[in-house]
Amino acid sequence: MDIVQKSSFVKSLAFALYSIIALVVVASYLLVLLMGYGFFFFTPGGMALSMRSYSFPVFILFIFWLGTPALRAGAVFSFIWIAYSVCFVFSWKWRWGFHNAFGKSSSTELRNIFKNFLFAMPLLSSMVLTAALAIVYSQSAVGVETGMVQLPSDLHEAFLELAYGPLREEPGFRLVPIGFLIVFYVFLLGRNIKAVSATGNRLKLFFMAFIYPEGAKRMAGLPNVSDHGVFKGISSAEWVMIVVTSAVFGSAHLLSPGGWEIGKITSAFVQGSFLAVTYIAYGFEAPILLHWYFNYYNYFFDPVVAEGFFPTTIGLLSVIEIMILILGIVGWAAFAVAGLRKFVGPKREQPLQPSLSLFTQP
Repeated sequence: MDIVQKSSFVKSLAFALYSIIALVVVASYLLVLLMGYGFFFFTPGGMALSMRSYSFPVFILFIFWLGTPALRAGAVFSFIWIAYSVCFVFSWKWRWGFHNAFGKSSSTELRNIFKNFLFAMPLLSSMVLTAALAIVYSQSAVGVETGMVQLPSDLHEAFLELAYGPLREEPGFRLVPIGFLIVFYVFLLGRNIKAVSATGNRLKLFFMAFIYPEGAKRMAGLPNVSDHGVFKGISSAEWVMIVVTSAVFGSAHLLSPGGWEIGKITSAFVQGSFLAVTYIAYGFEAPILLHWYFNYYNYFFDPVVAEGFFPTTIGLLSVIEIMILILGIVGWAAFAVAGLRKFVGPKREQPLQPSLSLFTQP
């Protein structure tokens, strides 16, 4: 077996192993999604909370928000749960489809992992989590503390606040500011914009810019992540907006009366950057589900919640927690190796071109 065959075998094996892990972790997402519904509606504390009324603020743009009238917590949580379910459906179907990505488990192209968000979510979420933990522990070692969010003492109220967080924050910090930038980008610079002459097509392009920026840019004939990769498929203006929204996102955590300290700015900035990039690359459901992962999903890994309400899941969740940490470390290691090979690897010799090529048009 020569070097090329060995390399192909290793890549195929790595892809197959990841496919199995992704299937297990995605199954755990659906399990925890159902656990959250049962936790809220099938426990005495959750049922009591569902009958209370609260005002639920929604961020429109950064720190500007609107408060709703008093609404029953049960009705709001039902809306939250349905919204996450819809996001999972879109993440399954968009960008190649989860079933197509999983079906390529013998592929030697590891980049196929990223063609569908739900298939890539276990890896991306693990990498974001390990990066955030590394930042928190590194800062703590030099005396820069991150702090801890102050949640209601009642476990069900705390869960409701965490579950609502992504739907409260993602519109104001990602979907609206970046979405409007995408709108101006595709209408001002789109190469195919003259072909999108009908009013219905322009309206479709407008809404698609918010819901699925990747599709809007492809429709307008602009570079996109699917065809050009992350760095070439995201414009300079988009990168500037990613930095701005992530910086505001980090600062908002510090300014909010939630118990965070100065170190939270850094970790929230990194998390916000991932959320923004996934929004541009995959669509509106990606940052919402990544945020859901940190708030809703991780809540059930809390020993107090698991032991008090779902003791039979402790062993399974412990195994998945270990898998997630390993996946994050391996993901960053693979990313570092790939980057190292790209910048310091041997350059291929370019074939000699005929002298006539010097005078031909590219």
